Amino acid sequence: MKFFFFCLLALVFVSLSAEANEAVRATQARLSKLGFYNGKVDGDMGSQTSAAIRRYQIAENLKVTGELNRQTQARLGIAPSIETAPAYVAIADIYRGGPYISVGPEMQIAVLKQAQKNLRLLGYYNGPQDGMPNASLVTALRQWQRSAGFRQTGRLDENSLKGLDLLSN
Repeated sequence: MKFFFFCLLALVFVSLSAEANEAVRATQARLSKLGFYNGKVDGDMGSQTSAAIRRYQIAENLKVTGELNRQTQARLGIAPSIETAPAYVAIADIYRGGPYISVGPEMQIAVLKQAQKNLRLLGYYNGPQDGMPNASLVTALRQWQRSAGFRQTGRLDENSLKGLDLLSN
C-alpha cells in the first residue's frame, strides 16, 4: 500500500512539475518577445527569469515580487499554473535527493522554517518564515547556492543543509 501511495504521489508531482515548468517556459517566451528576458527558454525558474519578471512587474506597475503570481500571469496572458499544489508535494520536491526526504513532515517543516530564517539573515530571502516552500525560497536557495559555490538546485540537499547549518548530527 505504501508503494502504491508513493507511486501516486510521484505521478502527481511529475504532472504538477510539468505544468509549472510549462507556465515558466511560456512566461520566458513572452517576456523575451517583450524585451524583458534574454536567457534560455527552458522552463527553469532561475535568477534570470525572476529578474525579468521583476522588470516586467515594475514596467506594468504590478506588485514587484519576482514570482510568477496570478496577477503577473494574467497581465502576460499566460494560463494560470497550479500555485497551490498540496504542501506535501512541494515539500517532497525541495527535499528530493537529500537526507530529510524520508523524515516526518513535522521535522521537514521545522527545517524549512530554519532555512527561511537563515536565508533571511544572510540577505537572500524576504518571504514568510512558515515552513512552507515557495518560489521565493527556491530562488533564494539558488542564489545562496551560487554564492556558496554549490550546485544551484533550489533544493535542500546535503551540501546546502550543511552550508546553512541545518544538518543534525
